[in-house]
Amino acid sequence: MQSPDIQLFNAIYKASMDLGYTTIDYSPVNDDSLDYPFVFVAETDNEDSINNKDVIIGNITQIVHVWGYATDRAAFSDMVHQLKQQMRRLSRLPNYRLKLENMNSNSMYDNTTTDNLLHGIIDVEYKLM
Repeated sequence: MQSPDIQLFNAIYKASMDLGYTTIDYSPVNDDSLDYPFVFVAETDNEDSINNKDVIIGNITQIVHVWGYATDRAAFSDMVHQLKQQMRRLSRLPNYRLKLENMNSNSMYDNTTTDNLLHGIIDVEYKLM
């Protein structure tokens, strides 16, 4: 059985792909071949409060980054919104039930390249049940 963190990662990665977004699972820092916009399903944090052989209960957090052109703010905003909608609907993994505990997002201008970019960060926390 896969761990809850990889099951959550896979569910969010699949949701992003199903929405038609270019989705990656590695840091895009040195990848000049990526075209904007894209989604990076990044860090996972898992806090087990009970781990009894087969029963894991606790909280799990997933960070998702979104990059897009600042000149197309509407498309960028729609991507973030659609991803958040999919994460709100997520209530079941293959071996776990989920309850949405918290979701935060922020957007900022990204000046790390010569492109005029927006960088969005979605931080979602679920309770494993």
